[in-house]
Amino acid sequence: MSSTNGLPPPAQHNTVNNDDDEDDEWDKRIRRTGCFKENEELLICHADTNDWRKCLRELTAFKQCMQANKS
Repeated sequence: MSSTNGLPPPAQHNTVNNDDDEDDEWDKRIRRTGCFKENEELLICHADTNDWRKCLRELTAFKQCMQANKS
C-alpha cells in the first residue's frame, strides 16, 4: 500500500546510517590530505556567513595546506 505522495510507508523506506561518530567518504578523503582542520574551518565559515567571499582567509589557508601536502 502506498501513501498519497507515491512513496512506500516510512517503515519500508531505505535508511542510511547517519552516525556522526563515523566519517563519511568525503571526511575520509579530506583527512588523508592532512588538511581536515583547514577544510572544517572553511566549511564552518561558509555555513556561518553563507558567502564564500567572507571566507578568503580560511580558503587561502586550505589552499596552502593542500599545496604544501601536494594533495
